[in-house]
Amino acid sequence: MELRFWGVRGTIPSPGPHTLAVGGNTACLSIERNGHFLIVDAGTGIVRLGRQLESGDRPEITGSIFLTHYHWDHIQGLPHFMPAFREESRFHVYGEANNRLRLHEILADQMQPPYFPVSIDNLDGLVMFNPLQAGDAVAFGDEVTVRTCRLNHPNGAIGYRFEMPEATVCVVSDHEHPADGLDQNVVAFAKGADVLIHEAAYLPEEKRGPKAGWGHSSWEDAALTAKAAGVGRLFLTHHEPSRSDLEIFDILSMARRIFPDTDVATESTVLRIGDTNAG
Repeated sequence: MELRFWGVRGTIPSPGPHTLAVGGNTACLSIERNGHFLIVDAGTGIVRLGRQLESGDRPEITGSIFLTHYHWDHIQGLPHFMPAFREESRFHVYGEANNRLRLHEILADQMQPPYFPVSIDNLDGLVMFNPLQAGDAVAFGDEVTVRTCRLNHPNGAIGYRFEMPEATVCVVSDHEHPADGLDQNVVAFAKGADVLIHEAAYLPEEKRGPKAGWGHSSWEDAALTAKAAGVGRLFLTHHEPSRSDLEIFDILSMARRIFPDTDVATESTVLRIGDTNAG
């Protein structure tokens, strides 16, 4: 099993010399297991993933794309995900209905004139759009179960927990914990996970002050959640776009005082677990 981050920024892409180490693409990560790709979010990072897949000798690419929500930084790369244009590709997309719009309708809206010249119906590799809601579980055979959890974010968001023989990976992105403590539903959702990927967009003083109610967590929230849930390892992600590499690594040093097994998710981060094939 291979876990890889393709985009780790929130809100907007942030290219430039100050983001070279961490990366400037928006949200996307993949878990490859036995040649199948479990993908979370389709920010600009999914474009990099697509290029990687296209560069390999893969006659058929299969995967499942799980969308946490539909803010631009989580879907803006999908129209440029080149494997989706191939008939040989087989990707299922999962996400919840929102504002009475179905998943297909939501994604089709960003690919209609005058926003984009190519219709979503030209993405032959997206073979199925599967509705789900918080609390649902999706099973892939007898070995992989994907569980979901409601997150606190404007317009709604979903967390994902991937339970596999090699490891359990929990993704909590775009969530605001209460001002006076942790969201115990999220702590329970992450309980015992081998890997917790948790957003850390804000400093504690930002979350308590001018950005309260914006639907994001601080690095402190992430570290305390990892500690309370007893996870094996924590990756901080969804970095604030104006935050420099140096500032993010300063945050890492502070988070490690609360939860020592913390790392920063970067576009060069690759985690290999178990004996399954990695591409």
